[in-house]
Amino acid sequence: MRVATGIIFAFWLVFMLYKFMTTQPVDYDGETTRILSGGLIFVQFIAWAFIFTKPFTTFSILVMVEVLSLLLAITYQPGYSVFAIVNLIFLIMSFAGHKELQKKIIASKKQAKTT
Repeated sequence: MRVATGIIFAFWLVFMLYKFMTTQPVDYDGETTRILSGGLIFVQFIAWAFIFTKPFTTFSILVMVEVLSLLLAITYQPGYSVFAIVNLIFLIMSFAGHKELQKKIIASKKQAKTT
């Protein structure tokens, strides 16, 4: 689960980075949206760095990004709801990866006790 989440998350981030780099804002609102989106993408890149070894850290960072994107969707621009929805999917997947890692650790401790 962690590997699948990491690979899908990487594709999402590469796509969003491409869209971020190729979009040319026209006015002040466009530039503000671009800066806020870039900040969310940057924080998601930080979360992606921990997805393979520490999925709970990724989960914690993505909770923060989820709250920020929901606040931005409600207060600033409804387009941020796309960030919130996709981020929620990765949030759930990283929590599942955390549970998978916990089960693996418990199983290895049981195996160590029996031998």
